[in-house]
Amino acid sequence: MSLYTSEKFASASAAGTDWRDTARAVLEQLESLPADKDHYNLGILYISDHLAEDAGSIVTLFRSVTGIEHWVGSVGMGLCATGQDYVDTPALSVMVGRFDPDQFHLFSSVTMQTEDVRDSLTKWKRTHTPMLVLTHGTPDAENDPEQLLSTLEQETYGFVTGGFASSHNQHLHFSDELFTEGLSGVIFSQDIPVASTIAQGCVPIGPEHTVTRGREGIIETLDDRPPFEVFAEDLRLYAASRAESGQAISESDLQDLFQGQVHIAFPVPGSDQQDYMVRNINGIDPDSGLIAVAKDVRSSQRLVFVHQNIETQRAGLSRTLLALRKRITDENGIFNPQGALYISCAARCSGKQSTGDMEVIKEIIGEIPLTGFYANGEISNHHLYGYTGILILFL
Repeated sequence: MSLYTSEKFASASAAGTDWRDTARAVLEQLESLPADKDHYNLGILYISDHLAEDAGSIVTLFRSVTGIEHWVGSVGMGLCATGQDYVDTPALSVMVGRFDPDQFHLFSSVTMQTEDVRDSLTKWKRTHTPMLVLTHGTPDAENDPEQLLSTLEQETYGFVTGGFASSHNQHLHFSDELFTEGLSGVIFSQDIPVASTIAQGCVPIGPEHTVTRGREGIIETLDDRPPFEVFAEDLRLYAASRAESGQAISESDLQDLFQGQVHIAFPVPGSDQQDYMVRNINGIDPDSGLIAVAKDVRSSQRLVFVHQNIETQRAGLSRTLLALRKRITDENGIFNPQGALYISCAARCSGKQSTGDMEVIKEIIGEIPLTGFYANGEISNHHLYGYTGILILFL
């Protein structure tokens, strides 16, 4: 529980027993900001799902006490802060920033088809070029999240990133107002320098395959073979490769893979970083050979079986952050980020434990203002991911 500041941002976080004492602890930290704190004009706030029912009161209190009018954020089962996270506990994490008033624009909509929202975006875009589009949403059944994200990208022409609310009870997000459906967020103009990267939490256990027959969420044939047969073969090859490298995989390891650590990943078309979108396996029928996946599938789609655990997640994050640091340093001659947002998969924090992502970020990126949350789907370049960690740096 500490206040972290830079020239343009400040972040604070705290855990408590209820929304009042938790909010008080965070606001007391923000009160120690310099006398020019009134120049902060945008707040990004994440609320643990333990406090979801009081989200409206929390946003209202922060607006009143800080004098910051505009607030965006979401509810999450876990929250991120500089060097630490909060999992399965009442907590708040906030970062406030100062921008020229015309460098950002808040938006809100249920379906992105609302005419007044479209008109608002069009008016702002007449004099500004969107760059980063930070968005939050809810995984509601009435709206296809991938279609909503595609629509938002088409409306803004910006880099759409963010995450969907995660909660054991009430899913909601806010952009000045609270919403339980659709998308909301804030657009930053190109005048604000940013950099973003995505760390995959899964690694392939075999080669890519082609869906040769599929319908809705059912893979019927893979490489013209029963999918389960291909899946089992990949697992055997994975076990053999581990044995050859001196990392023998036991029967219990294989059982663990079958019990939730293996998923299906779909390569992102046109990605220059070999990104893929991971989806859960919903069911396997060894008798028929069919595999059900949490995504509509069609013939000719490419996919790969992947697995994840704490080791793959930490290794992937470390590699990605080191590459990001080098890229920024090479392009700018210096690495001096002002603030950060980190949005990770809720699966990367189970029970009361996390994967240690925040320690890795603190070690590689530094002790800078940071806020974030563990999401029910992570968004990068308007694609919906799973089991990933997304870092956004304000430079």
